[in-house]
Amino acid sequence: MTEPSLDRRRRALKATALGIRFVLELCIACDVGNACAGTDLGASAVRPSVLRKRRRCMAVWGAFLSPKRKYEIGASGRLILEAGFFAGSALILICLGWPALAIVLVITATTDRLALALIP
Repeated sequence: MTEPSLDRRRRALKATALGIRFVLELCIACDVGNACAGTDLGASAVRPSVLRKRRRCMAVWGAFLSPKRKYEIGASGRLILEAGFFAGSALILICLGWPALAIVLVITATTDRLALALIP
């Protein structure tokens, strides 16, 4: 393969991995809301107190983990915080009675993290 073709494939893979990453971030936000609402589905998931907790969770994510983060905590700090978010989200899913979904979330998050680390 030619070099431009490889570069195009790398960019496509990176874009796909970043898209998956965004969906995983939304999963965390939904899980936090579900845990705060005490339900897995329903109208209580949009109560103002639940929405505030979701917003706080995503503010922490944005301040420390997003590409446009305000605060730099180092690669190992980001990895630990990110692992904590995903582990917490998996625990929430387990408590809500969805252990298979928790396993899928952890496997997907780990695979996506490795893909983002390995794709130049």
